[in-house]
Amino acid sequence: MSSQSAQGYVQSVEHFANRHRQAEEALYLLLAPFAGCPPEHPLSLAALTETLGSDAVTRVDCSGLVQDPERWPALVRLASPGAAPMAVVALSATCAARECTASWHYVCGWLLSEQPADVIARHLHQQCHVLHQPHPHGITAWFEPVRLALLRVTLKHAGAVLGPVRSWLHPDGHGSCKLFERQPLAGELFVSEAARATQHVAPQIVQLLSAWRRLNAAQPAYAPWHHAGSSGLPEDAPSHAMNLMLEAFRQGLRDRADIHCMCLHMAMIHPLLLQHPGIRDDVQMAAAGEQRLAERFARYDDRAWSQIVATLPQARRYS
Repeated sequence: MSSQSAQGYVQSVEHFANRHRQAEEALYLLLAPFAGCPPEHPLSLAALTETLGSDAVTRVDCSGLVQDPERWPALVRLASPGAAPMAVVALSATCAARECTASWHYVCGWLLSEQPADVIARHLHQQCHVLHQPHPHGITAWFEPVRLALLRVTLKHAGAVLGPVRSWLHPDGHGSCKLFERQPLAGELFVSEAARATQHVAPQIVQLLSAWRRLNAAQPAYAPWHHAGSSGLPEDAPSHAMNLMLEAFRQGLRDRADIHCMCLHMAMIHPLLLQHPGIRDDVQMAAAGEQRLAERFARYDDRAWSQIVATLPQARRYS
């Protein structure tokens, strides 16, 4: 994490806390202890309870995800209505910036609401059940940053899930923060099976993002779609990773290593690789279980990949 990236997080969060917040709203920080935080860290719940008082910390019942209440998410009030935010706001932003390359996120975002913490916590808990994964899988931790980013692109009227929360600023999974605004909805929220299925494969998408970031940092010899930005991933990376993975599923790939191999080659070499007949044959062989995709692709050197790319049409996006 560069100091510039951390400063960008701090500026975004401080603007949210001081400029975007309305006078009647409280500012909350949502933390996920199951992501891990050392007890001696100033952002640990023990430290925050000592600094802000026990009445500033409200647990979100996630017994369907983790049994130990000490590991349940916590809603921390950083500022009451009309009051200035506590200094811990900048600390939480810096912590979120450091987690931008992590698979698990302790800082899940900053929330603005007129409602008390117990009302918000109850709503967050209820939405874990509303947004449950496909049967026979259980409830989903939809509030985690990457899951939230995926929810926003797969769920129509996604802003309706916020309920008592007017605005939610969350890490976006590629190195910055995104603002999520409440959306009024007449009637019951419809959650499509596609949205539920995406939540189910979210851990695989997180793993794919991590591998994609490592490849960008390694700067492989032939990678014309290599992303050189400071965050390590392009904008909307979770959405692109989801679309690439869905394309791998459509091609019949089910082995996780094959899926990641296909997605990473599309992300680093060319998003339209599947339009090449030889590549399609390789993928079909892998889908049929005849040979792993990595073994098929190992036959190509950088020159062969460049010749393949030369036959493909121009692409404008990763997915």
